[in-house]
Amino acid sequence: MVTPSDPHTAPRDAAVPAHQRVSWFARQGPAWGGVLMTLAAVAAAGGMAWALAEMLAPLGPMAPALAAAIGTALLLIPLMVLLLKLARQNERAQDLLARLDTLDTLTGVANRAHFTVLIEREWARARRYGSGAGIVLIDLDRYRRICEQRGPSAGDVVLRELAAVASSTLRGADAIARFGQSQLAVFLAHADALGALDVAERIRERVEALEVPWQDQRLRVSVSLGVATLRPAHAHLQSLLQDAEAAVEAARQAGGNCVRAAPVDPLREASSNRSLGDNHRAGPA
Repeated sequence: MVTPSDPHTAPRDAAVPAHQRVSWFARQGPAWGGVLMTLAAVAAAGGMAWALAEMLAPLGPMAPALAAAIGTALLLIPLMVLLLKLARQNERAQDLLARLDTLDTLTGVANRAHFTVLIEREWARARRYGSGAGIVLIDLDRYRRICEQRGPSAGDVVLRELAAVASSTLRGADAIARFGQSQLAVFLAHADALGALDVAERIRERVEALEVPWQDQRLRVSVSLGVATLRPAHAHLQSLLQDAEAAVEAARQAGGNCVRAAPVDPLREASSNRSLGDNHRAGPA
């Protein structure tokens, strides 16, 4: 399980909803803009009506009413256009805020909270119909060392590249999210054990071949991957996630740059370090 004290904790600002991180003006600007525009239009209509009343004074008692009607008519159409424009802007702003609350702002993939909501439904469907499902946890090897030696910005660049590479490996029905500080999670719909392992190994190979541009350097990185596929013992989604976390921990303990599958046998792991990625377990220097 990922805990607050674990080095793979949730990403920075993940606990703060996106709508609270957006400025007050961004949230309230469209609404207050409509109020201010309405007040300005009323003031303009009053001024125009007064000017027209002066011009139409020779018409006698009918002049004020006629001036007010003309002034209102002249301002009504532009005012309605402005209000409709503000309404559209407000709708777009609300849509943006809704998207921000579901995405990790660094990598652009789903955040952990939204990912959990998505896969709860898919997990329940897979369990009900026996269609199969899998979880792959992807942990960036030596992330802390990257940040210490080259700075947090280098770690951010690597995480973005990792998310892009992993996303390009998936099908449309799959889901990916940032699951921790240096960890991504992938939900594989309609996947059996062999299919999930194949996806994990392809991600490992692509990351190993990756050269991340950073300033005047090319950073080489690797990942540890843990795979868990749906079994009758998984009465709850949390148990499936726990198996995936145990598997990725086994991959880290094996030295990284490898794939491990749940259920993990501690005795077997202690006596053998073989996995799909064992030929490259040490990872790039």
